[in-house]
Amino acid sequence: MHPLDGSKELDCPEGLLDRNLPRRLETLSRCLAETPGKIETGGINLHIHTNESFSIFRSPSEAVWQAYLHGIEYFGICDHYSTAGHGELRSASGIAGLKAIFGMEIKTIDPDALQRGVRVNDPHNPGRVYLIAKGVTRELKKRGRADRSLHSMRKAIRKRNEATSANLNRYANEKGYDIGFNYSDALSLTPNGNVTERHVIQAFCEKIRAEAGSPAEQKAIFEDLANTEIEDGVFNDPWELQESVRTGLIRSGKPCYVEEDRRAFSSEKDVIGIFLEFGAVPTYSVMANPITHEEEDIERLLRKVVKKGLYAFDLLEFRTEMKRARQVIETADQYGFPVFIGTEHNTKKMMPMSGEIGKSAEFYGYLRKSADFVLGHQILSQLCDFGYVGKDGKTRFDDLKQGFRFFADVGKTPPGADEISELERKDLRERKRYFNL
Repeated sequence: MHPLDGSKELDCPEGLLDRNLPRRLETLSRCLAETPGKIETGGINLHIHTNESFSIFRSPSEAVWQAYLHGIEYFGICDHYSTAGHGELRSASGIAGLKAIFGMEIKTIDPDALQRGVRVNDPHNPGRVYLIAKGVTRELKKRGRADRSLHSMRKAIRKRNEATSANLNRYANEKGYDIGFNYSDALSLTPNGNVTERHVIQAFCEKIRAEAGSPAEQKAIFEDLANTEIEDGVFNDPWELQESVRTGLIRSGKPCYVEEDRRAFSSEKDVIGIFLEFGAVPTYSVMANPITHEEEDIERLLRKVVKKGLYAFDLLEFRTEMKRARQVIETADQYGFPVFIGTEHNTKKMMPMSGEIGKSAEFYGYLRKSADFVLGHQILSQLCDFGYVGKDGKTRFDDLKQGFRFFADVGKTPPGADEISELERKDLRERKRYFNL
């Protein structure tokens, strides 16, 4: 059984976890040299998280190594509120021969859905909407409107996590456990300060384990704090334990809960504007399971998101049933709407790098065309300033099917690294001529 197919430990060379990026890349090169041609390519996974947000992967290089071992050809990271891992993904994917796709995920607010109490693609919170920038090709202008908006969201999220950390420490003290927990413990778990709620709980649990005595004493502390009996299997699984503590302590109505700051959520319009400045294709993430009111009718959903300026769907393996995937892809095909597939890996739990949807002969052709599409978008955006979506938020082609086909054709037979280097030395007019623009 492979590590990401259910075993307890990732098979990861120690050098891929080194704090020094050149050493991580050197280790990756060595590992690949020792494992040449061992796998067949063709797998697609355009949505995984790394340690730049929250993930089982402790570096983008480690994620690329695991993708390589699993036969992934098209590989994309999609961290929350951050593009910090993109540089390493580009380098590591180049070494491994993977086709890298660059993304980012942000949670927004739909004011109308919030007012009506309607769930969109967050099954727990009415009005919350997850949106994705797929095919990021530019950096934000420093201190520009988009950069300030993203900074404001991250600042509000940080303040809430700081308050949650303080509440957890206070509550532990009230219970008689002086563990000295603070926000810096969570901050140490992510390389660029992009702390999530899950980081806070992970650090809190690790602090208790480090400060408490025997396993039996640790278990008693967790049960006392969470006010629930914890089964041995949960206690011995770090991820399951963290989820149990998270549910018992910091969810709404629990003793350490901190209400979310509205400044952590920009409107859909503002977030789409951020994505456009990133040079990305604004994408809607289909929750799929459970099916919410807004997602019951896929065709209606598609028409609605297009009006908002969203031009692709994102599907997640292990959350989406085959029947539901068929509904989404068949509807998307009618309109010329790309559909991206990914596994998320936004937990510390072991999961495969691909699932039955991505491997299905029924869907594979469409999913691969979609992967080629975003790859073509990245290439033309970077070399010719000709992405699928213009800076005005409108698609380059009025006919979505024609645009989908055009960019997918570019991504299907992309120029090689030497050709790209040569094109980068030419002026914009010559680059456009190369692609018959």
